[in-house]
Amino acid sequence: MAELTDSLNQLLESHAGQIGQRIDADEGRTRQAIQSAVPALLAALSADAERGGGLKQAIAQDHDGSIIDQLSEYLNGSAQLSPRTTNGSGILDHALGDRQEPMAQALSAKSGLDMGTIMRLLPLLAPIVMGMLGKRGRASGDGGTGGFSFDDIGDLLNREKQDARSKNPDIGDILDSFGKGSGSKSGGGIGDVLGGLFGGRGDR
Repeated sequence: MAELTDSLNQLLESHAGQIGQRIDADEGRTRQAIQSAVPALLAALSADAERGGGLKQAIAQDHDGSIIDQLSEYLNGSAQLSPRTTNGSGILDHALGDRQEPMAQALSAKSGLDMGTIMRLLPLLAPIVMGMLGKRGRASGDGGTGGFSFDDIGDLLNREKQDARSKNPDIGDILDSFGKGSGSKSGGGIGDVLGGLFGGRGDR
């Protein structure tokens, strides 16, 4: 079961109206876009985690889950959070490189929102996805329920990708495009981009 995807979608759908206002979009189409964007973003992170890149370090340093606790405030711009925690554009640059526009085009086709609106949605969602990973990882470390070990993050994200693909075959093409060997601005797989940038730079 794609528990992480489902948890994120449930959380974000309850804020679809607020998110729609931020991106100037209809609430219903915003909800549709969220349902496709969340598993797509998780898929874009999965290869780096599988290869032991810098994703775990990035989460540990900058994404402790506090954004989840301040979600309404984050969405209206009043949250007391580190700029590194909320740097959605930086996360996307590292995770997707020059594949941001292809992802936006695919999500636009699925949701009916125009590409420019999707390009506003993705950097808004990216810190939330990272924050949920951080929150769940720390829940495991504290003996809480519903968490996971950071050492298992690659397996978790791969399972999320496969389960999401099974449940949402209409976005399978998007999910399959982000994995080992997929293209990126550096010419290697997306894991190479994440491994080099998450692991070697501090401007997340």
